[in-house]
Amino acid sequence: MNVPAWMAPWRRWSLPHWSLRFRLLSIIIVPLAYMFATFVVYLYASGIADVGDELAERGPLVAKVLADSSEYHLATGRVAELRQGVERVVQADRGIYQVDVLDTARKAVVTVAARRGGSPDVRPYEAPIVRRLVWVHTGQATGQPGFSTETVGYVRVTMSPTAAMRRHMNQFYVALLVAALGLVACAALAWQFARHFNDSLQSTMRALRTADAEKRLLLRRVNTAVEEERKSIALEIHDELNATLIAVRLESQRIAALAHKENAADEISQRAQGITKLALGLYNSGRSLVRRLRPEVLDMLGLQGAVEEMVRHHDSMGQGCRYLFRAEGEFSKLDSAVAISAYRIVQEALSNVAKHARATEVTVALARESKEGGDALRITVTDNGKGFDPALAAGGIGIAGMRERVAAYAGTFDVASMQGAGTSITIRLPLAASADAP
Repeated sequence: MNVPAWMAPWRRWSLPHWSLRFRLLSIIIVPLAYMFATFVVYLYASGIADVGDELAERGPLVAKVLADSSEYHLATGRVAELRQGVERVVQADRGIYQVDVLDTARKAVVTVAARRGGSPDVRPYEAPIVRRLVWVHTGQATGQPGFSTETVGYVRVTMSPTAAMRRHMNQFYVALLVAALGLVACAALAWQFARHFNDSLQSTMRALRTADAEKRLLLRRVNTAVEEERKSIALEIHDELNATLIAVRLESQRIAALAHKENAADEISQRAQGITKLALGLYNSGRSLVRRLRPEVLDMLGLQGAVEEMVRHHDSMGQGCRYLFRAEGEFSKLDSAVAISAYRIVQEALSNVAKHARATEVTVALARESKEGGDALRITVTDNGKGFDPALAAGGIGIAGMRERVAAYAGTFDVASMQGAGTSITIRLPLAASADAP
């Protein structure tokens, strides 16, 4: 797809170019950063609102208190004492910017400004200075008193948000520091999580690729082996069976020709014996082909007898290695597919031992075990040979073939080996799932 030239520098920032770790971090960090920014904005805005509410609450209260305390001094003209009282209030309250005491004409009688500076609030708060009069009508018999009020001035209080804002900002910075530390801690945990998850995922992907490559290699080698076996069987049928059948046909034709001659009994007898030998050879060749296609010893002896015969055959070949066999449990009622898979697994394991292990003692053990998960057939092949690194031998057709046979029955395949410490292969085939296995 053609991309405009002006978009080219931004292509590397597009999502398909992000690494998996960066994507995971983005999924975690972006919501956290959004929550952090939202928290900071809310905290700051709420602090500003709290300062405004505090000033709106304290301003009228201060004005009312000053108005009540200024009544006497203003009414009696004691301006100096009034100023002193106002100055004490201004010095004591850091939230006051300026206090003005006004007369009824709203002319300033006393003005006191805070010396600590700061900025004034745009809203001044006023309270009237009220003088209360008590009088009594002396002409009345009851002499009931009367009350009246008179406004003699006003108190105007201008608040300053500076101190409240400074206090709020100190609290805001502390909360911001705590939130930032939390964000950094979450980012560190997210980084560790993304790194471990990415490493685990990459390891899984590598294992899957290795297993996939192993299966492809196994299929390729199996197909090659199958084709080679087909070619060998075809050549054997062509070279041996066809030649034998042709010889039988020629002998039969010769006997038919001799049947009309006199004194040919001896030759007919010889020809008949030749046909018998040819038929016997044909029978042996057929049995050889059948054994190559399926081990008939399984049908004759069962799994235990067939494996024991295989172990005995390897032991009789000598080569300075002793082969031992142990069996535990009943194997006569095993499914045919499980039995032949187990036989082929042991056959492949012993073949690998003979080719590569250089062992002096090999033990093959079969066991029918019962656990909570159901019955299972356990196969163990152990040798004291030179050992190997299972990771380096994973691509071998022998190990891969055994592993695939075990996987077909949802079994377990474990290889324990070290250089110079021998090898132990343990296989567990669940018998309950054998009927459903391919």
